[in-house]
Formats: sequence, structure tokens, C-alpha cells
Amino acid sequence: MSIEVRLMQRHESSMANAFFNSIYKTARSQADFDWEFVNGPCGPAIYIIAIDNAVKDFLKVVGIQCAIPIKFTDAAGNTFLTAKSEDTLVDPFYRGQKIFERMYDLLFVECKNAGIKCIWGFTPAKKAFERIGFEIPFQAHQALMVFNPFTAFGYLSKLNAANKFVDRIKIAGLSMMSWMKPVGSGRIAKVKMEKVSITESKQITLAALKHQARYYYLDMTSAYLRWRLELNPFQNSYETFHFFIDDKFAADVIINRRSSLGYIEQIIFDDGLDAESKKQILLMIVDMMKKDTALVRMLCFDINNALAEQEELFKKCGFIVLNRGAHFVWKSFVEGEIDPRMLFLSRLFTQGNQ
Repeated sequence: MSIEVRLMQRHESSMANAFFNSIYKTARSQADFDWEFVNGPCGPAIYIIAIDNAVKDFLKVVGIQCAIPIKFTDAAGNTFLTAKSEDTLVDPFYRGQKIFERMYDLLFVECKNAGIKCIWGFTPAKKAFERIGFEIPFQAHQALMVFNPFTAFGYLSKLNAANKFVDRIKIAGLSMMSWMKPVGSGRIAKVKMEKVSITESKQITLAALKHQARYYYLDMTSAYLRWRLELNPFQNSYETFHFFIDDKFAADVIINRRSSLGYIEQIIFDDGLDAESKKQILLMIVDMMKKDTALVRMLCFDINNALAEQEELFKKCGFIVLNRGAHFVWKSFVEGEIDPRMLFLSRLFTQGNQ
């Protein structure tokens, strides 16, 4: 077999997407593909394809891999061009020919040429990424709160098609345990909640981060938030809220409600806010979301003080935290410039398609 690995040309995107759909048995539209890989906030993704040149009648795609350019920032305003690894896929019939490795070899070269400082992403395939030079510095956690155990069980049991009977029993038990776990109560009368636009969220949140220069965040430009939230095609319904205590900004919160499932996408508290105030703000969010959701999820981490404190806050408010999630993979081209353990991670680092 004569396998060629090269950059995808724009007119070939429909064939790359068709390959994705044929392997995963999905129906991702061309519009969804374009949103994710063509119309990103920092320009089109660097998209690699592997083709079988022995097939002459049509373009035979046998592998795909890409990197979506995304900027990080610190509170001082320094920005860093990075890329999120996505669409890693090799036709099972063609495995064992180093196609995965060859695609990443080319991707690394193209990313360096584009000034990208590091590639990162989330994956269950830990060993495959370690084999090609990625670090696996940590693993994601999941915080869950269940309001309707039957609906929650139906959703959670379908997340992994490979779940066996024993797995489904465990999920049923988890759903019931979360439902029965007591939720904290009590309110601080001086806490006020206000729904705001994306632009307002960006302006006040970034101002609040100026005191937290030790962490790295997504560069939450209007372009990024519009792409990630407003234009997102995956049936999400995002809302942004600000919380104030004695008329002083206390927190910026982005939530997402779709069908009977709710997500807390991101919480950023003002630096120095006391633990009790943080707890009451989270409980207000829970009270608001439980009216029309069966299950609330939050992507959690314990890799630095800010995220570890946030995970502990969710536990204190009645969430169950599962230390099971995708592995975070990291490949730096500039040694020591960004420590991945100092990232302030949230669900906004994903594309919101699950």
C-alpha cells in the first residue's frame, strides 16, 4: 500500500468528514465540521490526512488528525498561541503501518512553523500519545449532582457504548447515591445574581483575573466566546451570570442546559473571596438549575490550588466527584514556557459536543 500523509486541502474537507462519519457511525454535518475546524477564533485548524494512493478511482482517506489554534493568556495580558488536538483517527484496516505516528510527525512540523508553542487535548488513549512524545500530566475528574436518578441513569449509561451489565449497575448506584446525598442550604441575603451578555462577562471577568497572575487561562476574546458559545452547533443553551456581594463583583459563571442535562461550564471567583461566599454562590446556581435538569455535571481538576479548592467546594455542596475522566495530553515545543499544571481548566477548553 502507498500511503501519503499531507495537509488536507480545503476542498477535501467533505471527504475527511465522510471518513470520520463512516468510522464512528455518526452524522456530523459539513456545517459542524466547518464550525469546528475552518471558522475557529484563531483561524482554520491545521488538518492532516492520510490517503491510499493505490486507490485511483477516488480519494481514499485512511487517517485524519488536526490541531485547532487556540490562545492562552495570563492575567498580565501575555498571550500564547497553542493548539488543541482533535479528530485523531486511523482506519482499522490500515493500522500497524505507523500512520498515526506519521500524521503527528507532520502535524508537529506544521504547528512549529505556525508559531504554536504547544499541543494539548483530552483522550482516553493514554499509551498511544505517550508513545509519540506527549506528556500525560494529569487526568480530568467529573463532579455530578443528580436530581432525577432515573433520567440521570439513562443518560450516564449511554455515554459509553461498551458499558456492560456490571457497569450499568454501578451507574445506577451512583445515580441513587448522588440523589440521596444531602445538599448544603442557607443563603447570604447580600448576594445578588445578574444575567449578563458574553461581552460583559469577558470584560469584568478578565479584570477580576488581574490578581491571579500565576495561572494561565483561555484567551476569552469576544471572537473565542462567540465561536465557543453563540455559534456552537451542538444544541447547547449557554447563559452567563455575575454574582455580587455588597455590590462588589464576586463571581462569573457560565452554565449550559440542554434537554434534561445541565453543565456548569466555568466558574471564576474574584480573588480573595471567602469560602462561605463561594459555597453560597454555588448553591444558588444549583437551586436555579435543578428546576429543569435531571443531572448537573462539572469538569474538575486538582492540579493546582485554585482548581483543587474548586473541586473541594463542589464536594461540600453535595456533588459526587469521580476521579475518572479523559487524560490530558501535552506536547510543548518551547521547554518550560508554560507549565500545564498551572492552567485554569474548565469545560470551555472542550468544544461542548458531549
